[in-house]
Amino acid sequence: MVEFNLGADFVDFAADVMYIIEDRLVSMDKAFHYARLRHRLKAPLRVYYNAVSDVVRNYAYLSFMAKQLLGSSSRKAIAKTWLLLNTNDHYSRRLRKRVRGRVEGAEARLSEVKDNDPLTYLSIKYSFPRFIVEELSRGMGLSELEDYLSSLNRRVTWLRVNTLKVDLDKAIRLLEDEGVEFTQSRLYPFMLLVKGYRRPMGYLRLFKDGAVVPQDLASALVVLNLMPEPGDVIIDACAAPGMKTSLIMQLTDNKAEVIAIDVSKNRLSKMRSILRRMGVDDSRVHIMRSDSSRLRLTGVNVNKVLIDAPCTSSGAVSKDPGIKLILASNPGLVKRQSLVQSSILLNLINQLKDASIVYATCSILPEEGEEVIERINSSSSVSLVKPSVGDLSNGYVNYPVSSVVGRVMPHIHNAEGFFISKLTIN
Repeated sequence: MVEFNLGADFVDFAADVMYIIEDRLVSMDKAFHYARLRHRLKAPLRVYYNAVSDVVRNYAYLSFMAKQLLGSSSRKAIAKTWLLLNTNDHYSRRLRKRVRGRVEGAEARLSEVKDNDPLTYLSIKYSFPRFIVEELSRGMGLSELEDYLSSLNRRVTWLRVNTLKVDLDKAIRLLEDEGVEFTQSRLYPFMLLVKGYRRPMGYLRLFKDGAVVPQDLASALVVLNLMPEPGDVIIDACAAPGMKTSLIMQLTDNKAEVIAIDVSKNRLSKMRSILRRMGVDDSRVHIMRSDSSRLRLTGVNVNKVLIDAPCTSSGAVSKDPGIKLILASNPGLVKRQSLVQSSILLNLINQLKDASIVYATCSILPEEGEEVIERINSSSSVSLVKPSVGDLSNGYVNYPVSSVVGRVMPHIHNAEGFFISKLTIN
């Protein structure tokens, strides 16, 4: 139970956050920021943030319960339902009096849904749009699907030790001295899975110095599968704000050359300072503002390409639960992103020779992974190479390319959901 009195003000605030996410198609963090500018919050900010995050993360379950308990699944009814299930202040006690005896009945009705329509039940229980649950069910059984959805909802935090700034052993000692509990990746010792820390990561001295970087293991595996080496000339086609570019330079000890491209002026404006803070030799990083689906390459001899393409970010819902609301209200977004991804990949394939490409998306949906690669594979002179780094799972089994592409599965790899593929241009 939440220890602060939230009450009716929280109902208005949480409903506003949900509205902003759906209306502006922005992350939960941005929606929270916009909403707090027009609401007076009576409890500490972290209390509101944690509570609203939980509301958004469990929106479908709360919507189902709200309909049963309050006769409405409006945004305000969803927020009220969260309060009556999770708090014990005067406002929530009054709500519970109104619905006395109905909670057990609502749970019983959810059990009936489980018996009659297991996919709808999983969609409600874990609050994923049903079309996503149905899509995933084509490639895995119900038991694994439930593990998968449950793991997607669980936030895990990875830190990358930036060896451009600090020795690995020294970083580990300093983190332990600051009270961070973590385990080292067996395969990639510079990647640390955080188990506990009493404060936000931004308070760490090493974080402020750019010596440790918050980066999910799945994101790091994308770069590791590129296998960057000193002397490589690499295009990072969707580069901002620079996390993967900085890892390329870390792995090559600042001896690669990177052409870092992004379409976003705002994200690129921060990239140079971020790279410098991380100890990257920015004389070897050439930052360009361009659309990689239309980019024309002249006079460059590139041998490797990294495409971490813009996507729905459906594999990162633990970090941004607002993605669930965006996808639920905009299912057509998946198709639009898939077309953008294909155009970026095809444009670079058509302009390069004797190069290898890693194409990846932070998505759990085959439309942004397996289906993109199948389209490209059938229409281009490329060869698929199985990504060999990271003990990846195969792609979804109902696709012919399954055995030569890889997936980071949250319930297996304890990381975000990612699709990773590797191609060579013939």
